[in-house]
Amino acid sequence: MNKFKTSLAAKAAAVLLTLAVVSGGFWATLFTISQWDTLWLGNSYYDSSDYDDDLVNREFQLRELARLLQTKEWEGTLPYLDQRRLEILEEALSAERTNFRFNIRRNDTGVLIYSNLEGTGVLEDHVHAVEQIKLTLSQDNGETANDYKIWDSERGYYLLNVTLPDGTLQLFLPSEAEQAALYGYTYDGYDDWDYDEARDSRVTQSVLALEYGVADPLVVEDEFWDGRADYQSYAGYLPLVAVLAVVLDALSVLLLVFLFRAAGWRAGQPRPVLNWFDRIPLDLLAFCAFWIIVVLINAGDSITYGLNTMELITELWVGLGAITAGVAGTLLALCLTIADRVKTGTLWSNNLLRMLGSLAGRGLRALARSWPLTGRTALLFVLYVVCSVFLMALPFPIWLAFQAVALLALCRWTIQWRRVRDGTTRILGGEPEFKIDTSHMYSDLADHAQQLNDLGEAVGTAVDDRLRSERFKAELITNVSHDLKTPLTSIINYVDLLRKQGLDSPHALEYLEVLERKSQRLKKLTEDLVEASKASTGSLPVHLERLGMVQLLQQALGEWEERFAQSGLTAVPEYPAAEAWIMADGRHLWRVIDNLLSNCNKYAMEGTRVYIAVTEWEGQVRLSIKNVSRQALNIPAERLMERFVRGDESRATEGSGLGLSIARSLTELQGGQFRLDIDGDLFKAAVIFPQAPEQPESLPPAS
Repeated sequence: MNKFKTSLAAKAAAVLLTLAVVSGGFWATLFTISQWDTLWLGNSYYDSSDYDDDLVNREFQLRELARLLQTKEWEGTLPYLDQRRLEILEEALSAERTNFRFNIRRNDTGVLIYSNLEGTGVLEDHVHAVEQIKLTLSQDNGETANDYKIWDSERGYYLLNVTLPDGTLQLFLPSEAEQAALYGYTYDGYDDWDYDEARDSRVTQSVLALEYGVADPLVVEDEFWDGRADYQSYAGYLPLVAVLAVVLDALSVLLLVFLFRAAGWRAGQPRPVLNWFDRIPLDLLAFCAFWIIVVLINAGDSITYGLNTMELITELWVGLGAITAGVAGTLLALCLTIADRVKTGTLWSNNLLRMLGSLAGRGLRALARSWPLTGRTALLFVLYVVCSVFLMALPFPIWLAFQAVALLALCRWTIQWRRVRDGTTRILGGEPEFKIDTSHMYSDLADHAQQLNDLGEAVGTAVDDRLRSERFKAELITNVSHDLKTPLTSIINYVDLLRKQGLDSPHALEYLEVLERKSQRLKKLTEDLVEASKASTGSLPVHLERLGMVQLLQQALGEWEERFAQSGLTAVPEYPAAEAWIMADGRHLWRVIDNLLSNCNKYAMEGTRVYIAVTEWEGQVRLSIKNVSRQALNIPAERLMERFVRGDESRATEGSGLGLSIARSLTELQGGQFRLDIDGDLFKAAVIFPQAPEQPESLPPAS
């Protein structure tokens, strides 16, 4: 099943088969339903639904004929159009024109008024079965213009005088007026019920009995004759059509279930995905589908106009089949794209009206936010008053519901304001990390709450920076004091020894070497301090020139080769095929490379390799140096680039902790990037410069 769900060919075949099966099933089911009585109850044409339909049409004609005959009897004559209609009906219902037989009698006396029977007037002798209905007709014999009211000054209300059919007047006293007289107040109208009763006294009614049926056997070629021929043609295979309808409908359901389950699935995709058709707004698709179906149905009406039943069945396989398939295809495409959107969760998001509404909402919110808060408040109040006045004309529950919604909006605003106020109290009370929940909050309050959240975050960041700065100052003083005190203490001690033992002492030369080494270290530390200060403030002069990174690195490795060997380190360089040119200051870049190699020599583990590589990538030249640290690097990379910070926290080595800080400052001073990464005990440093443009070739001298 999963293989078929993702197979484009299988789904295309299922769609075509579904259109064919649904179209055939629709018409087979419709035909079966239209002939339901014939299928289950019909033993002959007179039990079929076609017979009932034709009989109902003739009954309508009979009713109209009876009404016109009674009106002519009352009035003596008929208007021209009514008289013409009476003649047409008499001809259409004559025994020579139709197999429909009928009698029109007085219901009270049984007197025959009109009939199209030949010979005896007994209807049972001519028709298959007799149907009987009672028809009540009424005539208003008076004119309402002849009715009038007259004021009765003694009673204090109006009396109603109604003209009866014999020309006499009858006085009607309204029940409301009697009550008014009884309780002693004036009544100036009349009761509608009494007035209707007065009018009913002038109405003449006539009740007619209509008896009708269809001749058996049929003797005239009319709709009953054609209906019997049609019945005889399809009655034999009607059960087969019913079975076919059930089979096609069941197969349609199975195919639709498969298509709905396979909707959205594509080969190689772990979940359903949308195609180009699914990205069209759903309401736009529904609008287009509606008009496509309307056009197709109208086309179907034009095809079926004027066709009888057998012609309709024949035409179905040509015109109506294609139209039905078109309607089914339109509905199927709409249903499948809905299934895709439901599976991918985009059913409501991809709608044109929703997009326009969202856009209009954003525009209105932007316009509202551009207004002062006072102006918006006044506008909302005016809208509230206008809506309240307008809704007063509607039923009271609607007005009350509007007031409840307004009260709910105000209560919601106060609850959200209290949330903002409580959050402000917590932030100012020493919880700068606290965040006010702005979900489902009014825009003004949400903006204010977000500003408070940002303020709390800024305060927390400032506090952290202040604490870090104070801690750094304390560590800086401690580290500088230690690094200055160590060589200075040695110098003082050895000077004291020389003073006590004299320059003639056999250890004097050894003491002088120690003094020289310690003084050089003190000098180097002082120079590093000055250079670090200048580099961090950007006060060092920079002279950029076109330099070759590979050549500079090779020179530096040549100078450090011997010291690497003494430390048990092996340099593993990797260079590009051609020189990598950059724009940098040669003196500063040399100091950067020298500091990085010095850092490897001091802190790399003995017997390991130092990997040094120069690479070019996307217009940049990158120098990377990697080594394994002797000590555990349990310190962040950013922390290592601060001044007087070492990976050796015991400070047992002679480093000052300024090398990486100086290297970063000098690199950034030249427009480059300096990065450090620590992965376990693996130390990685990278220096990145933009690649220098190609140097133009020199032009030959002019002759």
